[in-house]
Amino acid sequence: MSVRYGMISVASITDRFMHAVLENGDVITAVASRSLTKAKQKADQYGIKRAYSSYEDVYRDNDVDIVYIAVNNANHSREVKRALQHGKHVLCEKPIALCAEDAEELFTYARKQGLFLMEAQKSLFLPVTQVVRTHIQKQTLGRLHQIEMSASFPNPTAAWMHDPAQGGVVYGSASYTIEYLDYLLAPKQIHTSPMGTKEAGGACDRISMNFLFDDILVNSRISMNGPTQHHAIFYFEKGYIHVPDYWKAREYTLVKGKDHQRFTFPCLYEMKYEAAHVRECLKNGWQESPIMPANRSIRCCSIVDNIMQQLEQVNREEGR
Repeated sequence: MSVRYGMISVASITDRFMHAVLENGDVITAVASRSLTKAKQKADQYGIKRAYSSYEDVYRDNDVDIVYIAVNNANHSREVKRALQHGKHVLCEKPIALCAEDAEELFTYARKQGLFLMEAQKSLFLPVTQVVRTHIQKQTLGRLHQIEMSASFPNPTAAWMHDPAQGGVVYGSASYTIEYLDYLLAPKQIHTSPMGTKEAGGACDRISMNFLFDDILVNSRISMNGPTQHHAIFYFEKGYIHVPDYWKAREYTLVKGKDHQRFTFPCLYEMKYEAAHVRECLKNGWQESPIMPANRSIRCCSIVDNIMQQLEQVNREEGR
């Protein structure tokens, strides 16, 4: 069964997803942008038959099974709800909403409509992620006790990324850490202690998040000021696993004493695993993903809410 997609937005991330969809043998029926010229350019580039200047036209298109929403963060909730109102299944880029209350409302509405809804989080579906999860669960290197993570997305050009109400590194990227580790560790409790800085416009431009996922200590740093290391390191009792570019990983190195073993999982478009999972969900008539379910998205939104509240409290105390 081929899945027929409608693309909501022509933002840069849609290129990677469209390649992944086509590589999996699915179909892109329509693409929409607020600029018809941009929509036509994207349609011509990928051989898509229909280009629209209105998202509503995609939602009304009877040849579209599911929409992929990649608009700016502030409009995710609105577009998800509109798509569901028109009877479309939805895959929405992270974050699915800017607060836990909105996320919960969206999933409740999707269930009421009998439709599939998932927040896109490609890292959970990667083969490297599955291998790391197996090592954690089977304790092949002993018990996991600490994780170090680092990422950067320097000098973003999109104006909304500098909007403190929807952009910055917390709204934009904290879910990479939270949902990735929530899947890997399945914790009963998560405690959070963040420190961050703001750029002139007020958006959080650097964040250092300390977590306790049950008894596992985590430090995750994200910056949009300049380049940093891009990795996750999982420290076990008998060694460690190093994962470069953990959110799009194609390799990992297992280190035990002096022994270093590197394993690779080459692919052109890392989002293909996520797209294949969406097709499986639709084929089986599932309204939620068993890997990226509603409660994981809502939990992440709640933690992000808490992080932002803690940062604002520090700013108030320091008079920033």
